[in-house]
Amino acid sequence: MPFSFATPEDLGLLEESLERAWAMVVERHGHDPLSAPGARERLAYIVSALWRSGLREGMAEQAFAQFEATTPSLTPTQAEPSS
Repeated sequence: MPFSFATPEDLGLLEESLERAWAMVVERHGHDPLSAPGARERLAYIVSALWRSGLREGMAEQAFAQFEATTPSLTPTQAEPSS
C-alpha cells in the first residue's frame, strides 16, 4: 500500500469522498463502464492524492473538479468521423 491511514475514520472519509465524487460524475455524464474504462479508478487516485496532500474538507468536490479538468473533452464516440 503506498500510504497508511491514521485512523479507520480516514478510510471512511476516503470511501465517502470517492462515492460522492463518483455520484457527481454519474449525474453529469451518466454511467457507461464501456465508454470510460478506468474513470472510477482515476477518480480514486485523485481522491487519494488529495488526502495525501492534507485536504479533508470538500474532498469530493475538489476531486470532481480535478477529474473534470483532466477529462478529455471528446470521447471516442463523440469524435467526428474522418473523411
